[in-house]
Amino acid sequence: MGKSGGKGVVIGGSNVDIRGRVKGEVEWNTSNPAVISTSQGGVGRNIAENLARLGLKTSFISAVGDDFSGRQILENTGEAGVDVSRVHTCSSHNTGTYLAFLEVSGDMLLGMSDMDVLETIGPEYIESQLDILQNADFVVADTNLSPGVLEAIGGLRARLGFALILETVSVAKAPRAAPHLRGLKVLATNREELRAIKPLSLETPSDLNQAGRAIIDMGCEILLLKMGPAGLYVHQGQGGIHLKPERVEIKDATGAGDSLVAAFVAGLQLGWDLEKCSRLALKVARLTLEWPGSVSPRVNPALMEEE
Repeated sequence: MGKSGGKGVVIGGSNVDIRGRVKGEVEWNTSNPAVISTSQGGVGRNIAENLARLGLKTSFISAVGDDFSGRQILENTGEAGVDVSRVHTCSSHNTGTYLAFLEVSGDMLLGMSDMDVLETIGPEYIESQLDILQNADFVVADTNLSPGVLEAIGGLRARLGFALILETVSVAKAPRAAPHLRGLKVLATNREELRAIKPLSLETPSDLNQAGRAIIDMGCEILLLKMGPAGLYVHQGQGGIHLKPERVEIKDATGAGDSLVAAFVAGLQLGWDLEKCSRLALKVARLTLEWPGSVSPRVNPALMEEE
């Protein structure tokens, strides 16, 4: 990485985000007054849109249903600057849906996802996209993808030489990343998802350093650990850095981690050091937290120039 104007490919989930934010304390087993909203989402889709908004040439490989939601995702994501021509439209499945239940603070209380449509993308479909993958400087994949597809992407990385970034998505799907750590450029995860890959203590600075070294020893070059209000920890080689965010009034936490990953990758693509990449990542995540949706329209190439 480190090529100005390089090309990126994102492979992963695209769905409709439905968010409900309660207006007060949660009352279980009954209806709660809430503010409910919808937007386009999906970890892969969110990362792709943020990369494009930051000025990077980005193609997106995913699957949507042949329905209104799928067409809306393609239209809006394309308007943001992402090449969506490689997204598979499937008539046998509905477009994926993600339900986020948010506390009054805006933090996520519970998430539920239906991503079955993504199972219609198999290894053969990834191989059919060789023309863009062989010209990619980097590929970001999320673990919504099946183990077979992740294996195919890993094989193409070894053949073609692009930098591969894996985003672990959820505790349930994080273990899918484990077989692919060797040769990986960046593992982007959070504490709960990292523990699902490898049982680790992640409480003290010493714990973080030891966890970082453990992941690097498994063959990954950079660990990007998202820590919510505690910021992020980035480890490369024998050492790591921990940056804490500024205080922010959260309107919606959905998509903030995706924007953080996209900005970090964008900085790496320009050859920035880890601290500079991390500062940009926290800045873009803050814009997302301040916006009532999965991707903030305030994300733009000027943020790269400010750094």
